[in-house]
Amino acid sequence: MKFISLNSVDASIALVDNLSDDALSILCEKHASRQPELIDYILSAAVEYENSDLEGLLIYYFCLLLESYELEGIELKKVDVIDIESFEEEFLSVLESYFENENLELLEEYTGQPDLVHFMLVEISTPDEDGTTLEDETGIQLFISMMALISIIAKTNS
Repeated sequence: MKFISLNSVDASIALVDNLSDDALSILCEKHASRQPELIDYILSAAVEYENSDLEGLLIYYFCLLLESYELEGIELKKVDVIDIESFEEEFLSVLESYFENENLELLEEYTGQPDLVHFMLVEISTPDEDGTTLEDETGIQLFISMMALISIIAKTNS
């Protein structure tokens, strides 16, 4: 799969962050309707982690990342439940190894998207323009969820 560049991520941020609420809703609906099983899977993290603060972040980054793929001209295959079920065990094993060794190269290689991995690390570890930072727990949960999103897209589209 083609690498997603930081230029596409930056363009996606510029687009998403400057949409009206109605336009953002339309963009979210577009991506969610193309990937209904994937959005359901990603949003289930907020329920599993019992973290209501996570839901809005998951939707935002889901739209942002899928828009980045679109800006790169990558047409994604539809992720289904079988894709998700067949991916989870291996992903959890890779994730466990990452957290044990903090080996970033492992995640970069597994996802096939080193720029997206770095982007998400920066997003969870640096304050927003207004100085707001994520709670550590929420940041880790968001990172895990987005690594799952990026990984399953890579595995489904390889």
